[in-house]
Amino acid sequence: MNELEAIIIKAIVELLELPNQNGLAPETRLQDLGIDSGLMLELFLLVEESVPSLDIDPAQLLPEHFTSVESLASFVGRSVQAQAVV
Repeated sequence: MNELEAIIIKAIVELLELPNQNGLAPETRLQDLGIDSGLMLELFLLVEESVPSLDIDPAQLLPEHFTSVESLASFVGRSVQAQAVV
């Protein structure tokens, strides 16, 4: 598990008020956790707070970015790298 995946898992635990992160892994599907579109936006805001170099317009968020912990981490990683180049 990479650093971004750990940040996202921590945000999921906080968002869903889970007792721990047991059972959460990079391949965990967010819909399987009951995260709907409203919660996905809240999750992204929590992740954005934890990754200071991340600044994304919510209009750029697409459903495929939120299929799993891993897909969200990949999107965040690409976005951070793109902003570093600018």
